[in-house]
Amino acid sequence: MKKRIIRLAIVLTLVSVLFFFTNDKGFTMAKMQGYKALKVFAHVKSRELTPEFNIYETENFTIKYTDKDEDVVRDIGRIFEKSYKVEGLHYGYYPKDKTIVFIYSDQEVMWNYQQTVKGQAVMGIYNMGIIHVLSPKAYLNQMQIDAKNFEENGPILHEYVHKVVDDRSGGNVELWLTEGIALFEEYAVDGVEWAKGFSYERYFTGDELRNSFAELEETQSYRQSYDIVKGLIEQHGRESIIGLLDELKNGSILDEAFLEIYGQELNEYIDSYAWKG
Repeated sequence: MKKRIIRLAIVLTLVSVLFFFTNDKGFTMAKMQGYKALKVFAHVKSRELTPEFNIYETENFTIKYTDKDEDVVRDIGRIFEKSYKVEGLHYGYYPKDKTIVFIYSDQEVMWNYQQTVKGQAVMGIYNMGIIHVLSPKAYLNQMQIDAKNFEENGPILHEYVHKVVDDRSGGNVELWLTEGIALFEEYAVDGVEWAKGFSYERYFTGDELRNSFAELEETQSYRQSYDIVKGLIEQHGRESIIGLLDELKNGSILDEAFLEIYGQELNEYIDSYAWKG
């Protein structure tokens, strides 16, 4: 009965926001409210329908893991807490509610629970407010990598940044932008640079990055997103990204938010290569 009530509440929320908001900004706000309702359902499902996982609590995270990872879960919790503090300083945001994290012992197990990425070699996923990561034991042909290596090269910081960006923008963020911010934070915090030394044959246009990101060649699309965000931060400071996310959370579309913060059209900025410095 409880699950049926939650589902009904989500449906009513979606219907009501779509009814009352009809202009462009209103429609964006409606989508944001609908997304927020779906995140609530995802959290309830993750808490109540996964009894096969053990639970390890830290100050700011609820980590769900299996017996295979009993010996690494505390290190993982420590890395998440470090990410919480560092990104809190960078973006002025400290989630009040605990973030749910799932640790999967190997790639096959992750695929079983996350069908949307089945067949893809992924280290981590952020989805609907919940973080999913592979155990350190899933690397190097099942040989465990040490905690320091996992901290610097694993998925924890990257996926937590997606959480911060999602919350700060109210879920109103384009894929290339959240990936670019996450990659920049890896560089700023751990000195890890995505596709270092990558040589462009041509740059993707703003339209390509914004509307076809998932279909583009991965190395370049991620690298160019990182370069654009890095350019924005070097030219205008990280505070400008915070301002951009605030505008998005207020319901502005990215074009409007970018123009408000940077005084320039977004596609023009991307296509003029102004981010190259």
